[in-house]
Formats: sequence, structure tokens, C-alpha cells
Amino acid sequence: MGRVRMWGSLGWLLVSLAPLWGQPGDRPGTGGGRGAPVAVPEHGEATSAITTVQVAGPGASWPASAAAAPSPPARIPNLWDDLLSDLWPVGNWSNAGASLGQVSTTPLPPAVDSPPALPPGSYPSPLYADSQGCCGPTGRHGSVGYELYYYTGPNLVYGSGDFTNRLNTGWVVSGGGRTLLFNSTYDAAWVLDLGLSYTYNRGDLSNPIFLDIRQPARGDPFSGRAIPQPDLYTLSAIKALHRTNFNFALGRDWWLWGPGANGAQEGWNLRIGGQVGGRWGTAHVDVIPLNQVNGYARRQKVTHGLYLAGYGTMDIPFGGYVLFTGLRVEWGYDWTNIVPPLNGDLQNVNIMLFGGIRF
Repeated sequence: MGRVRMWGSLGWLLVSLAPLWGQPGDRPGTGGGRGAPVAVPEHGEATSAITTVQVAGPGASWPASAAAAPSPPARIPNLWDDLLSDLWPVGNWSNAGASLGQVSTTPLPPAVDSPPALPPGSYPSPLYADSQGCCGPTGRHGSVGYELYYYTGPNLVYGSGDFTNRLNTGWVVSGGGRTLLFNSTYDAAWVLDLGLSYTYNRGDLSNPIFLDIRQPARGDPFSGRAIPQPDLYTLSAIKALHRTNFNFALGRDWWLWGPGANGAQEGWNLRIGGQVGGRWGTAHVDVIPLNQVNGYARRQKVTHGLYLAGYGTMDIPFGGYVLFTGLRVEWGYDWTNIVPPLNGDLQNVNIMLFGGIRF
């Protein structure tokens, strides 16, 4: 009796499960009792009206209506997503599922945040994160540029005094650095200029004049104390004038053929500019007293002055830098009082070659 009940229960179970097994090709997704992979839409992906389902048996495919075969529910992320994301790149791990006989989807290209476009010739800078790469840091209205420069040329001195009449055309050499504060369109900039200069003027030995010549102090024979001596007013020849100055100026530059900022230039450019500034330094004059054999005297004084400058340069982009060369003209007035009793003030005109590099 027990065996009859056991075989009856087993037969009832087989009859109940019979509808779950069909013949090959009688329903989509089955073949020989083993279901083939079915293309399942991802969450949020649109489903077409007619879906072609592949069947893993001979006979291959058949169309099914979306209305007759409702779309499967949206796929819910699960624990396997985290596991597969460690094995395959993000956005492409669904291909791995296809290779394992799981759901297959078309990978979407990952989103890429493109950096903002840089001006021609510039590159991302590791030093200035908020700037245009090689174009330097950014000011309130535009980028900030820097220049190292030199200028050299003849120095013409003139005036109404006997001192300037005995000085010949000299030569000036100068160098320094400039900071350029560009506007928002990069075609103009305020300029801060700091530099050093040296000027040499040869004197006219054939035209002597009476000057006050300092005399060395004499020692007191009893106390040994040095006793200053008065200047000696004697006929002397001016041999040379030397001036060394610290220069400072404020100016304005304009570019006529487009942007002038480093990295923003599109080719050669023409710049014009002007400055107003001052000088502070030291000067000394070499004097030969004619009442002495092989005599020599030196008069030295602190000097100060002011100057106006105008210039024009041709800018040539060179990689991440800009080379420039041009002409610079200056007018200046120096207060010296270096050779009493003569008026030692000087007026100067400098015509100079101007060049340097911007970065």
C-alpha cells in the first residue's frame, strides 16, 4: 500500500510539471529544454513595436508583438553589479554578462568632460590652475604677463650751462623687468617697469673751465687729528661723466594687430606704448686739475630725475614665449649739482634699440 501511494504521488508531480517543458521551437527562449539568451531592454530603454527573439534551435527566429508579449520589468541593480564593476570598466561590464550567458546590452560610451579651449599656442599649466595655461596668472580684467628687456643706444645731453657744453654724446645701457596687466580683450595693458641703467659721457679735455676741486685733509702735527681743507678753485678739464640709476615707471601698451597676451597671439604683432617715470641713483665726474702734474679729482653726488618714453616693437611668437624688438625714445631731466659752481642739471635724449622676451 505504501509503494502505491509513493508512485501515485510521483505521477501526480510529473503531470503537474509537464506544461513547464515544451517541445523545441514551441515557445520563445526554449530549445531542447534549455533557454537561449533573450535581449532584455535596460532600465529606461525604449522598446520597439516588433521584437525579434532568437531561439537556440534550428528554425531560428519569429516575430512577436509587443502587445502580445509584454516587456519584462525594468532591471533592478543588484549585488552582481558591484562585483562585475570591479572586473570590467564602468559602462562596459554588461558585455561581460553576455559572455557568461547573461543579459546582453549595448554599452554606452562614458561621458567625458572636455577641458575649456585654450588660446592657440598655449598649454595647461601645473602652476596656475585658474589661468590660460602658459598665459600666466589672471588679474581682475585679464591675464598678467611678464617681460625681461634691454635697451641700448646713444645719449644726447644738452642745456644752457657750461657743464653740458663740455660733454660729448654718450651711450646708455639698461635692463629690467615689466609686469603687464592686460584688459579683457588682450589688446592693451597697463605696465609697471623696474630697471637699472648706466650712462657714460666723454668730456671735452680741450675746453677747460674753473671748478671747485676738493683738497685732501691735513693732519695736525700736535694732535694727529685730520683737518679738512677748503676746495681749491682752479682751472680743470672735465674728462667723463658716469651715471648709474634705478628706474621706475608706469605706462600703457597697445597692440594693433590683435591680442598681445602670451599664448593668445595669432602671429606677428605690432605694439606701441608710452611711459612716465623717475630715476634715482649716483653720478660722478672725472676731473683733471691743470695745476697738478698727472692730477686727478673726482666729484660724486646722489642724483634724481624724471623721464618720458615712447616705443614701438614687433612681437614674434616663439613657442610658449613672445620675442620682441623695436625702437625706444626717451627724454629726461636729471638734477645733479655735481660740479659747483656750475649748474650740473642735465637734459637727455636717448634713442635706443629695444628688445626682450615676454612670458
